This record gives sequence, C-alpha cells and structure tokens, in this order.
Amino acid sequence: MILACWFSNFVWAQNVVGPWSQNGPIAFPTNTVGQINGIGRVSQLKFHATNPQKMYAVSASGGAYMSTNNGLNWTVMPGTEILPKTACASICVDYSNDQIIYLGTGDANYYGNGLGIYKSTNGGQTFTAANATIGTKLAIEILMDPTNTNSLVAATNSGIWKTTDGATTWSQKYVGGTFTDMVANPLNKRTLYAVTKTSMFKSIDFGENWTALTNGFVMPDPTNGGCRIAISAADTNTIYVLAEGPSGVVLKSTNAGSTFSIVYNSTTECPVCYDANPTSGQQGNYNLAFVANPQNANELFIAAHCIWRSTNGGFNWNKKTSWPFVLHTDIHQVAYNPYNNNQLFCANDGGVFVSSDTAGITWTNRSDGITATEIYESAQSPYIRQMMSIGTQDNGELFYDGIWKTNRGGDWTTRCAFDYQTSGTTIYYLASGKRRKLNPYSSELSYNQPFANSSNARIAFHKAQINLAFLGKDSIYRTKDLTTTSPTWTLVMPTTETIRDIHISKSDSNLVYVVTNNSKLYRSTNALAATPIWNSVATPLSTSATASIETIPSKPAVVILSCGSKIYKSYDYGQTWTNISFNLPAVNIGKIIHDDFSNNERLFLNAGIYVHYKDSTQTAWVNHSSNVNLPSIANAKNLMLFNDGTASSVLRLSTYGRGVLECAINSNLPPTVDFTANKTTVCPGDSIQFSQLVTGVATSYAWSFPGGQPSTSSSANPKIAYPSVGTYNVSLTITSATGGNSITKTGYINVTNGTNTTIIEGFEGAAFLPANWQQSTANTSQWQLNYNGGFGASAKSVLFDNYNFDAGGAINYLYLPKTDLTGMLSARLTFDVAYAPFSASYPDSLLVLVSTDCGKNFTRVYQKTGANLATAPNNSSTLFVPTASQWRKDTVFLNAFANQSIIVAFGNVGYYGQGIYLDNVQLQLGATANFIASDT
Repeated sequence: MILACWFSNFVWAQNVVGPWSQNGPIAFPTNTVGQINGIGRVSQLKFHATNPQKMYAVSASGGAYMSTNNGLNWTVMPGTEILPKTACASICVDYSNDQIIYLGTGDANYYGNGLGIYKSTNGGQTFTAANATIGTKLAIEILMDPTNTNSLVAATNSGIWKTTDGATTWSQKYVGGTFTDMVANPLNKRTLYAVTKTSMFKSIDFGENWTALTNGFVMPDPTNGGCRIAISAADTNTIYVLAEGPSGVVLKSTNAGSTFSIVYNSTTECPVCYDANPTSGQQGNYNLAFVANPQNANELFIAAHCIWRSTNGGFNWNKKTSWPFVLHTDIHQVAYNPYNNNQLFCANDGGVFVSSDTAGITWTNRSDGITATEIYESAQSPYIRQMMSIGTQDNGELFYDGIWKTNRGGDWTTRCAFDYQTSGTTIYYLASGKRRKLNPYSSELSYNQPFANSSNARIAFHKAQINLAFLGKDSIYRTKDLTTTSPTWTLVMPTTETIRDIHISKSDSNLVYVVTNNSKLYRSTNALAATPIWNSVATPLSTSATASIETIPSKPAVVILSCGSKIYKSYDYGQTWTNISFNLPAVNIGKIIHDDFSNNERLFLNAGIYVHYKDSTQTAWVNHSSNVNLPSIANAKNLMLFNDGTASSVLRLSTYGRGVLECAINSNLPPTVDFTANKTTVCPGDSIQFSQLVTGVATSYAWSFPGGQPSTSSSANPKIAYPSVGTYNVSLTITSATGGNSITKTGYINVTNGTNTTIIEGFEGAAFLPANWQQSTANTSQWQLNYNGGFGASAKSVLFDNYNFDAGGAINYLYLPKTDLTGMLSARLTFDVAYAPFSASYPDSLLVLVSTDCGKNFTRVYQKTGANLATAPNNSSTLFVPTASQWRKDTVFLNAFANQSIIVAFGNVGYYGQGIYLDNVQLQLGATANFIASDT
C-alpha cells in the first residue's frame, strides 16, 4: 500500500508554467542493440589555437557546442539557441581572442543555404548577422588569415568570399563554383587550396587571387560526388585530393599542386561505400572525409561509412572499421588533435568519436552534452512521467525511462503513440503496424493493422476503455479488443480522404471526431454501434496542411479544432465555430492539448518553433518560447503532455535538432514525492540503497525506516541496513518553498531467509516479474514475457531476445525467490527451454547459478551454449519462435546445497544470436535424498 499527501502554506488562483529545460538526450544514449548508436549529427570540429583542452563542434541542426576537457563533455553556445531556425555548417575562432567566433549557417551535409555568416564577440553568448553582400550562402569552411585576424576567407556553395574588416562586408574573390572543401597549408596558412566537385584551386595570397590547378587534375566519371583535400605538415608539397565517385579516387601532387596524378582508382574495392564491395552503395558529398597524418605524409585516412587507412601515400588502402558496429556511419570529418597526434577525432551523424590506437581501429564516443538529436516523431506515456519514445534521423529509435536508451538504428520516422494500459509502456508504431512494451522491454509484435503500412496512419485510444481504439489512414477502423494478442478491426467509416486526426471524446467514448485533408470534420455519436452513423461538416478553414482535435472532459459539447494556422472552438459538437486564434502567428499549428486538471480550460499548442498557452480567462495567447529558454534554432516537432494534476505534470516538445525540451505546467504546486530502492527483498544484514524521486525542488528530506539501521535519515539518497527478518514500511517527507509532501510505502521491504516450499512458475499471470522474482541486467536488455508457452501447452513463457539486442557477452540474471533448504536433503530445478542458434559465430548461453550468501557470490551449476543448448535448427532470418515440438525439459540437481538458504538464478549470456525461451520452472524440495544426482 502506498499513502501520499501534500501540504502547503500557499493559495493560488491558477497554476504557473515554468521555464524550459533540456530533458535530453544529454548524456550519450545507452545502447541496447548491436548497431552502433549516436546522439546527433555533427558537421565540423575545430580545436582552440592555444588551449589543448578546448574544442568546438558544429551540429547540423542544434547550434554550436564547446568543450573544455578534450571533448569529454560539451555545452551548447547560448547564442546559437536564439538564432532564427537554421542549420549550422562551419566555425572559425579568432586565434588571438577566442571571444570572437564566426559561424557559417546552412547544412553542409545536404548542401543547402542557411542565413549566411554570423559573428559573436562574447565567446558565443550572442551572435549577430555578419553577412553583408555574402547573403544566405552556405559557408562550408571559414579560415582566418594568420597575419590579420580581420581577414577571413569563406568557401561557399556559390564561389569564394573574403572579408578584411571582420565580416562587416564580404567581397567575392572567385565567382561561381560549388565548393566542397578548403584547407590551408599547415606551415604557411596564407596558402589555401579549395576544391569543387570537379576542379581544384590554389591561392598564395590568402584568397585574394585563385589559380586553377589543371595539370593532371582529372576527375573521375561520374563527378556528382564531392571532393576533399588532405595535407600533412610533414611535407606540405604533397597534396592529396579524394574524389567521391565512382568508388573513391585519390589524386596526388608532390609539387604543391603544379601537377597531379591518380594514385588510387579501384574497380574492386570502395573506400567510400558502406562496405568494401563497390555495389554496397555510397552517399555522395553528404558524408566524405579525408585527412593526412601531420607527422607522416604517407599515412592517410578516408572516412565515409567506414574508416580506411593507407600507409604508402594513398596507393593501397585497408578497411579498419565496420559501420554497423564500430564507428557511426555518415562521417563528415576526421581530424587529428593538433596537441596529441595519437588522437584522431571523427564528426559524424552520431556525434563526436575519438580513436587513440593510431590505426583508427577502435573508437569511443565523446558526445556527452551534444543535445542535437534530430527527432522526426515522438510520444509520451499517459501514465509514466519518465517514459517517452522518439524516432530520429540517423540514430534510430530512442526511449526514455529515466535514462535515454537506443533500441534500433538508422532513420526512424514512424508516428508513434502509447495506449492507456495501466502499465503505461506499450507503444504503437503506426507506419509499421507493430507494437511493443518498453518496460519491461519486449520484442515487436503486430497489432493486426487492417491496411497496408502507411506513414499517414493515425490512431486514437480512450482512457476509460483500454481495449477501444480507432485507426485509419483513409478509412476508419475500430477495435474493442486492443490488448489481446491479435486485435480484430472493423471498418466503421469508409472514405478515400487522408486522415489528419482522430479523436475520441474524453467525456463519451461513443462520440468520435475525424478530420480529413479536404476540410471535412466527421462526427459520430454512436461510434460503438455495429454500424456507426457519421455526419460531416465543413471545417472553418482548410485542413490540407495540418489539423488537430481536442475535447474537454467536463464539457461534452465543446470541441476544439486547429486548421492550418488557426484554432477554433465549438460549443455545439462542431456545428458552429468561434475563432480563438487571437494573436497566434501565421504558422501551422502542430497539436492542441487541453489540461484536463484545469478548471479554466487551459490549452497548449505548438505553432512553428513556438509554444503558446491560454485559458478561458485570457483574451490572448501567451508565447511560452524564447523568453523562457526554448531554443529557436531548431524545428519544433511534437508537443506532448504528462499530466497527473501535480507538480510532476510536464509539457514536452520534441525538436529536429535540440532533442526534447520540457517545462513544468504546475510549477507553483508542492513537489511530488516518490522513492525507489535497488532491492526490496533481502537477507538479514543486507543494506539497501534508497533513492528519492522528487519532482520539483525539495529543501529537506525526512526518511523513516522502521526495522532499519539507522531508522531515520535526512539524506536525499540514504543507505540502510536491515538486520532482522520481517516486513517493513518506509516513509519519506519533503519540504519546499511551495509546500510539503510525503509518502509511505507499506510492507515495502521484505527481509527473509526464503521460502521452504516448492516453487512452481508457468508465467501465466498478468504481471511480469512474478511475485518475489527479480532480474538484474548488465545492460538495458531484459528477460521479458512472451506469448508462446512451453511445448505449446500454455499461453506464455519468458524470453531473452538476443536476436534484436546485443548483450555483448554480459550476463543478464533472472532470480527465483530465495529458498530455505533447512531440513531438506534434496532439491532439483526443472524447466522447459527452447533455442535455435543464429550460427556458430554468434553462440548464446544459458546458465543456472546458485548463491548461498544472499546473492553476493554465485556458483555455476549448469551451462549450455550454442548447439548444446539448441532445441531447433539454426535460424538467422528472424527471431526464433518455437513450435510445440521445439522444446526440451532440463533438470539440475541441487542436493549439494541441502540445509542452506539459496538463491537460484538463470543467466543469459548473449552474443547477438537468438532468443532463449524458458517455461514451467519448478524448484522442488525433498525431505529425503530421493532425487537422482545427474543432470539432463
């Protein structure tokens, strides 16, 4: 039982919306899959001129970042937060005064314009436009004159430009040309080299004049890719050029560009492709990088999808990484640390990485703090504050359960939504027709979508009826058995119009609204009938771009509708409309959300890069954006709300370029209070680590631990010992500037020597884990409930999915309840197991382990691996699902542990192979030594 209460000395008329803050990802996400993961797209890195610890990173869509500890942590430059929505491409820091920074905007990877060049004179705190005459051109590189800090050269997508007055004005020094790289001679930085997709140029007067280098400079066919330049300080007469097409061509000059020759042009291998095979594909100028070792002009690295190395001046190349597993693909830059040539840095679509092995074989991420995640779609659990899912560009799906975790790679663009099951963790992927639980983490299963996969699909759930859903893309289907393994869908509204939004009235599940792309609103007042009747009315404005519907629980007749950039309110079920747009900007509205705990119809919406709110007492919308820390540089995507009516209620906004931002919507309410423990069932004498889970700012903590040592604590996160067998309550009371709150969890801690009865578990219950079972993970992969019973005789089993999740050889434990064998002379464990190996190269193992010291140490009593564990033939095509005949019953005898208290655990040792299934677990106890002591 959990009891909670709050108390306050404050009285308020309405709840207060707090400022925005970054939810994340901030720390690099935890990886739960085999494919290498990432946080955000970084286009360029630069090193400080005199400080070996200071670095700069330009993210494509989230601004510029700075590190003061060699890339271990990054912070965003505040000035880029308040830029107009744009991408960023390049950076140049004044070598004599690092408060002066030049920022090139636009997308260097997709090669598109931005807002031109911006300048900061206060270390990135603010930026102002410095683009007179150069306009909005994309500057893929900006370099500073080593003799005059007011003189800079920018290579752009339309010629080469130069300023001599610190970017007050720019003049074009080379007309035309879509430039893809520009570098300076490392020993004479007034000598510059620049390259387009087809031509090479040189300047010996810092960009004032340019000469085409044509002798031997022959581009391969096709020439639609980009080019990159590499020069080593060890020999500045040797100039290398990498051309992307057709399979990566290297040109070399040994006389400072006077003549060139092709030194590498293979038809059998491709250093710019996904793999060595030229047929594996490439991506043109989007991802291409090239660098020479500053200390050895013969050592070069090519990077596009994988790292390739040459040690003989570009004549031969060796592949050093694999893009799915070692280093994130889509590489934009590789650069040596000028203060430590043993460090090779890489900027790519996953963030910043570094290799310190000199050969570029092993890489580690250095991306913590690069909050530049580019989100396509997102969803928030209605019941769990710390549960979100986001689909991203380049970095797959990430989900948040207090820590951001990656559960798939690549681009993940599907719309998603959580249903109203009380667990709050089941998410639906509308473009794929699949769903899964995110906690405990489970594999994807079909929800029997009644039409072909479509990015236009929409779904609506109902809080009061968790089995009810309406689904559609150009017709509407209904299910009343959503939570079953295979929901049945009934066509209830045939149409050929694209569905913009579906909404079930919060006050009446029979009342359903549908808005389509051709300016129609459909309404049914008997939507649960066998054949619902639908009435249509014209919407007050076009819905060809966007539309959103919302209702108010206490007012059944009220419906709110956004059409493009306007918002309307109806008091008669949509028959007539009142425009309540007032002062909203003329940009499309993404989503409307009503605060169901407000008594004055408080609404939130996102429009363009802005978030607004208004209640029924206000005649204008409040712009809750840049003045309260919402970055304007990124593109706002989805507005989400977790709302329980307390200080925990939070509005969240996913963005393309700045991850997820959030703000409290009841910041003047007392903080909510909860806590957790690292374990709740322990042995006498064990210690438990408690952690407060307070939302808001607590000024004091008062813990009570009956039966614990100590029995009270004022620490935020105390560690408490429990010496005696028993069941104990735990209480926490907090105080704050806005009031206090407390919670008591009755019978929360169980101190036991274990049960002395037979354990029988078939995993048929609704809850997982079963009572008193526990699991611990060395990563974020978990044992999970599965709807496939042992020998086909039951409905459920337990699964560890090594096919979709790479445990990397770590052990993930599933613990049986503690068992007391005092007075017992025999014991045996029996269980059903099913497993089909992926291949001999990816063997997984199942372990059985026993502890006699309350889990501190374990003895391995059973291990089967690969073919020895197998109950079915190899299966590498999809996650293995056993048939009734593909199970085996195994037995482990535990007589050696008689008269002791034990904990038995199953262990999965996964190597990205196949799923291991368990069912019908029995731990049998005997008062006599009547079990035969042999294993099967």
